[in-house]
Amino acid sequence: MVIRTERSPQEEQLVAAFRAVFDASVMNFGSYNLLYAANLFGREKHPELLLSSSEAPAAELSAQEAVESARHLIVGYRREPAELVLCPVDPAALLPPDEDGAPPSPRVPVLVNLTNLAGMASEDTTVEIALSTGRRVKLDVQTLVTFEQIPGVPLHQQFDVEDFYTFLDHFMDVVERKRG
Repeated sequence: MVIRTERSPQEEQLVAAFRAVFDASVMNFGSYNLLYAANLFGREKHPELLLSSSEAPAAELSAQEAVESARHLIVGYRREPAELVLCPVDPAALLPPDEDGAPPSPRVPVLVNLTNLAGMASEDTTVEIALSTGRRVKLDVQTLVTFEQIPGVPLHQQFDVEDFYTFLDHFMDVVERKRG
């Protein structure tokens, strides 16, 4: 999350929990700005919970399949090198925080950069990303997010969303220069 605003203690806990999951999952995590986005192509039931169940062990899903089917994503982005990281997250598992102080379970994220981006389009509050493998996500990027799993804890990300769309312009400029 890029810019701090006046957030409630529970909202700050949620932001810190998202950051902890991302940091546990991604190398060089400190160089990324973050925001939350719902994946409109994701399954209605939380596949994040299925990843560790006996029905669909994590070993059976590739990272791209897990991200494509995830309903909730932390989106990391940075300008140098220009890239996105899509990291599945389960908001219901984040609050309240573990009483034993256990670190969050890392997720296997998907890197999106010039080598695997097949296409990208944005319209209103959605950003669709197609990978060269045929996998796709459709991000619903909102300035105010509420989670049915944790009612009463809104996530305000107005400044983060503005920065993200500025990044997307930069990212697509880089893509056009490389492919041009």
